[in-house]
Formats: sequence, C-alpha cells, structure tokens
Amino acid sequence: MDAILPILAIGGFIVFIGGIIYIAHLIEKKRTEAMTAYAQQHGFVFEGPSPQLLHDMGGFKLFNQGHSRQVKNFMRGSKDVGAIRIADYQYVTGSGKHRTVWSQTIVILQTPGRNAPHFFCRRQRALFDALGKMFGGQDINFDDDPVFSKAYVLQTSGDENQLRHFMSPGLRDTLTRMSDKNLVLEVSGDTLLLHHGRQLKPEQIDGLIADAVNVRRNWS
Repeated sequence: MDAILPILAIGGFIVFIGGIIYIAHLIEKKRTEAMTAYAQQHGFVFEGPSPQLLHDMGGFKLFNQGHSRQVKNFMRGSKDVGAIRIADYQYVTGSGKHRTVWSQTIVILQTPGRNAPHFFCRRQRALFDALGKMFGGQDINFDDDPVFSKAYVLQTSGDENQLRHFMSPGLRDTLTRMSDKNLVLEVSGDTLLLHHGRQLKPEQIDGLIADAVNVRRNWS
C-alpha cells in the first residue's frame, strides 16, 4: 500500500494540472467565440492568431516588453478616419513563481498620409513616476497646461519641440478628459496604438475604438 501512495499522488497531480489546462482551453475558446461574434456583428474580418502583427508593430513600446508575445483574436475593418485592427495581445514578464501574464485588448488605427511625431502617453502614477524623474526618466510637461501634465507621462524618441507643437490644446484636452480610463497611447507616423491596460469584454470594444477615433480627429 505504501508503494502505491506516491503513484496515486503523482497521478492526482497530473489530473489536477490537466484539469487546469482544460479549463484554460475552455475559457480561451469561449473568448474566441465571443470575439468572432463581435467581428461579425460589426463588419470586421476575423483572422484569429496573427504573428505578422508582432512584426508590423515591432517599433512600438508595447511590442517590446517581456517575452512569449502572442496576438490572438485579431480582426480588421475600417472607419472614416482609416483602417482599424483589433486584437487581444499578451506577453509575459519574469519566470517561475515570479511569472506574470499581461493581457490587453488593443486597437490600432492607421491613417495613410498622416505623419505624426512619435510619442508615448500613459496615466501618471504619482510615487512611481516621481522616483523615475529622480533617476532621469523623461516626462514632457506643459507649463500652460498643469492638468494634462499632472494626468499623464508623455515621452518621445524624437524631437521634443516638434512634439510640443503637435500636442495642441485640443488634443491635450481630449486626452485629459480620458484620464480616468487608464489610457495607454503610442503614436508614430500614420499609426496610433491604444489600449486601457486590460483585456476588454466584447461589448467594451466600441468604447476603445471611439477613444482611438476621438484622439485621431484631434490631431493637429
């Protein structure tokens, strides 16, 4: 009997792990079904996984974080302001017991013919960003717009003066009114990437698209 106990323990562990994997599979399958339905109802073409997007967006900050990057439930369509791509994007930081999976629903809006300067914008986290500034972290502020400057961290890999000119009062006001949404935005050339820092329910995606379109319409 004593010799059988380790075998039973190992068998039970295997069954437990298998159960977790199966449940995760069911959750992912249900998510894909819901996203497929959303695409059909809203006139998007659903494509599923999209490794190509990892290549296409390789210059954007989000697509250079962590490892084990995956694009799921990818779909494409259009609005009057340009082509729209939507997907669930996932990456991993750390490993073992320190492993964290980060998932967010993203919208990518591309408007050929527009050429915005590069910038990255996210909601400010008071203590974390105060420490960042102490160690030289970039945060572009506007003396004439303290509300926007307090709400967001604004960074660029390009010319700061060019970005300051681009960030019109109207665009800053639009972003300020979105500051409660945990908005993360990156723009480069004719492409805008936006997410809210989490995976959204299908019924919340319309709001994400509306935010992207609203920002785009307020480009100078």
